[in-house]
Amino acid sequence: MNRQNVILSLAAALVVGSGARADHIKKAEGQSIGNVVDTTAVEVTIERSGVPAKVPVNEIEVIFFSDEPARLGTARTAISAGRYEDAITGLETIKLDGVKRAMVKQDIEFYTALAKARLALAGADEKGVVDAGRLMATFVKDYPQNYHFLEASEIVGDTLVAAGKYAASRDYYGRLAAAPWPDYKMRAGVAIGRALLAEGKTSEALGSFQAVLDTEARGESADRQRLAATLGKARCLAEAGNGDEAVTLIDEVITKASPEEARLHAQAYNALGLAHRKAQRNQDALLAFLHVDVLYFGSPKEHIEALENLVELWELVQNPERADQAASRLQERYQRGPRSN
Repeated sequence: MNRQNVILSLAAALVVGSGARADHIKKAEGQSIGNVVDTTAVEVTIERSGVPAKVPVNEIEVIFFSDEPARLGTARTAISAGRYEDAITGLETIKLDGVKRAMVKQDIEFYTALAKARLALAGADEKGVVDAGRLMATFVKDYPQNYHFLEASEIVGDTLVAAGKYAASRDYYGRLAAAPWPDYKMRAGVAIGRALLAEGKTSEALGSFQAVLDTEARGESADRQRLAATLGKARCLAEAGNGDEAVTLIDEVITKASPEEARLHAQAYNALGLAHRKAQRNQDALLAFLHVDVLYFGSPKEHIEALENLVELWELVQNPERADQAASRLQERYQRGPRSN
């Protein structure tokens, strides 16, 4: 533990030991302790001993409010672990009449909408996606000065893409692009590129991904966006018939990505499977999608894509028994049938 973290820990202990209650802003590095007195879409003002300090939103991991219900904290933990149904159940039992602080009420609304959106997006639940998107869009409209505004806008964009409303999604991603930090602009570029790719606008999507790759920002967050943009570019190249170049890019991502980034690996192997399918290398495509089915099934959206492809590929290589097994998993786990051709 470095000297700064020691000082922060001692300060936190003094606050608790004195019986005072304080808000805690957990940041990527360290924490801020005091009373959150104001928020905007890009910064939070926290006051301690009468001295205000501003914390940029892009440095904030989570805010723990001194007077928040215990179930709110439990729900945040559940969301982080992917237990969205547990989070929703806990949040919906909170009696809002007993919550006096506006910021805490807004946090409850945000995390409820977030859990519902992630649950629906993970399972590709069309009705759930629309309902959750509307709920989050209401949050964005009602609280433009909330520190969750940018993340909420991104989530609305994701639900609109899932619902096939691509043009509308770009308006929400544009709000993320307007943030003052390069890594957020990169996130927006990746999101817009994915929306364009889903819409079938491959050349425009390639331009969006390339703009992200041309950004010179450095840091862990920027590096993650660069890997995501590389996968997006690879998908564009595969769609355009440049399978070998796509495979080279995807192999680079698989090599660079941390083993702990399971979802990124799932996305990479799905992109690899697509590249091989477009190049008529069905056996190689099978191996790529099987990686997701066997190793990365904990990422539902990516697992669905892999299973849909496996159903088709097993049929193409004349193995109907394996095709039926993949179709059964798709139906039993996600209540989805094979794609219609």
